[in-house]
Amino acid sequence: MLLNEIINDDIFENGNAEFKARLDRSNKLSWLKSIAGFANSSGGNFFIGVEDKTTKLIGFEKKEIDNEKNFLFHEVNEHFDTMLEISTEIIPYIIKESKRYILKVTIFESKIKPIILKFDGMPLIFVRRDGFTSSATTEEIIYMSKNYSVPKFDTDKTNIDFDFNEFSKLKSFYNEKTNKVLTEKMLGNISFFSKEKKLFKGSELFLDNYSGNKTKIVCSLYQGITRGDDKIISSNEFNGNLIDSLNFALDYIISRTNQGFIKEDTGRKNIVAYPRRSLFEALVNALAHRDYLLEGTQINVDIFYNRIVITSPGSFYNYGEVAKTYNLSSIISRRRNELICNVFVLCNVMEAKGTGFEKIEEDYIEADELHKPFIFSKNNQFSIVLPDLTCDLGVSLDDDAISLIKKIENQSKYDIKILTYCYNQKRSVKEITTHLGISNSTFFRKEILGNLISQGFIIENSISNKNVYITNNELIKKN
Repeated sequence: MLLNEIINDDIFENGNAEFKARLDRSNKLSWLKSIAGFANSSGGNFFIGVEDKTTKLIGFEKKEIDNEKNFLFHEVNEHFDTMLEISTEIIPYIIKESKRYILKVTIFESKIKPIILKFDGMPLIFVRRDGFTSSATTEEIIYMSKNYSVPKFDTDKTNIDFDFNEFSKLKSFYNEKTNKVLTEKMLGNISFFSKEKKLFKGSELFLDNYSGNKTKIVCSLYQGITRGDDKIISSNEFNGNLIDSLNFALDYIISRTNQGFIKEDTGRKNIVAYPRRSLFEALVNALAHRDYLLEGTQINVDIFYNRIVITSPGSFYNYGEVAKTYNLSSIISRRRNELICNVFVLCNVMEAKGTGFEKIEEDYIEADELHKPFIFSKNNQFSIVLPDLTCDLGVSLDDDAISLIKKIENQSKYDIKILTYCYNQKRSVKEITTHLGISNSTFFRKEILGNLISQGFIIENSISNKNVYITNNELIKKN
């Protein structure tokens, strides 16, 4: 028996229907993304107990259909922070004198977009196109963000009474940065609390005793230059108010980075690995522009041999994905968290207009190209990369393109660039050295390329008597 024998044929005409014999427990993303796609588009129907392609009725017994319905709602509640408008209908039918059931799930178009699917800690956005579910493009994300009412986290009112005495850390922070005394009136002027003296969710994050998971930050120190190429030397996490979060990250970084020097004609010049002002600006941006609506996420501060990568949940507000760029000041500030930003502006640690990225560019003004900071946004998170000024290796845009499954012994500064360039495409030695801008020398072939081949990171093949090289994808993960 087919589905069109028990329901109206109109359901098949607009392409806004999908069918599943069962909800796959081992691959939940395969059907959760359809629900997200319907909500971000014009809605649709999801039939469970119906074979895909043929629409043959598989059905359930009564107890089974109830379990399937409960499982559906459990997973929807688990993976979507925004409440979706969903209705269900259990449709009975008779086959071979036995009653069986299918489940019709109607997902309505969301009034708030984009709807974000949280899966394995990653925020994902899907839409429907021509009867199929696909990842949303940058343009679609921007359109949804601009044309639909997105809830603001930090200006939502709480039931917590404002007590000025419970913000001693904010007072001290303000005094340290301005050499003035913070008053209750100043906070009132930036709408830190409501007319009824209730806190907003943003102001709650500045409470002395705040310990929720909204401010989770994880700092990790790696020995190598990519995730996975060596064990983590140390990793600490913190939940607390925003002032303590900022100080925690700064203390972690400063205590684990070194000072160095560069030779000059008149002697040597002492330098720090990371300019303090740049670290401060990058961390304040991560805290101020974080998407606090994304549950189960965290700010990551990853210290590698040659750089620090500070990653915050949420793409640049109303930008969507941003390709890796050294032009930091090209990112125009759009505030996701107006209240949190106003607090940092009040404390004189954030510009009233702009991202503060100009200060980072100033700190690195004399650095060469391999030591210039850059930013990018992908997978609904944004990252700021600060090169270690004491590290001769420097940083390229490729350094965050891949992760290694195991460590490269005797790693050279060209290894990551080679593995990235040869990923999924065979290259000759001449092509590789031209890409790197170095000579095709015996040393390169034996010591650098040969080292990667001997450890299995590069696979050597022969095509028409010419040797070509391709990355071993079993040891590499593309980011």
